Amino acid sequence: MSRRPTAKRRKLIEELDRQNRRTGSVGAMHSRAIADRAGLNDTDFECIDVLDWTGPITAGELGRRVGITSGAVTGVRDRLERGGWVRRAADPADRRRVIVELCPLGPDGPNPERYKEMAEAFSPLQRDIETIVDDLTDDQLETIVGYLHASSDAVERSIERMRRRRG
Repeated sequence: MSRRPTAKRRKLIEELDRQNRRTGSVGAMHSRAIADRAGLNDTDFECIDVLDWTGPITAGELGRRVGITSGAVTGVRDRLERGGWVRRAADPADRRRVIVELCPLGPDGPNPERYKEMAEAFSPLQRDIETIVDDLTDDQLETIVGYLHASSDAVERSIERMRRRRG
């Protein structure tokens, strides 16, 4: 559905674009700060983050999503496995493939000290976000979630297009 481009709508769309770019930049800087605090490099943390929102995936899919080679993803997986962040399992559909999954993070997980440190790091942000969403209606939250889902899909398609042109 196309809407008539009023001056107000153009300004709102410009501001939406600016805030989308800001969200991406701030998100990247936040990820680096978390990685630093956890003693990880950016790529290793990015792999953890991807696994958090995808759930268990093959090592190849992890490398594709993060944009690293199969050799690099093997190194990442090995480092994260040694650090107790991830574990590998055989793919039930094809036992030759390896599934990478996050280790449970919690007081009963393999690294309760890391859980405590990360919980302390995230608690202030979590409280800030809870305060923001407390003022939103369920309909507003549905709209925001729908927008974020669609815009993330659009960004992933853009990444794929750029990678195809590069390669």
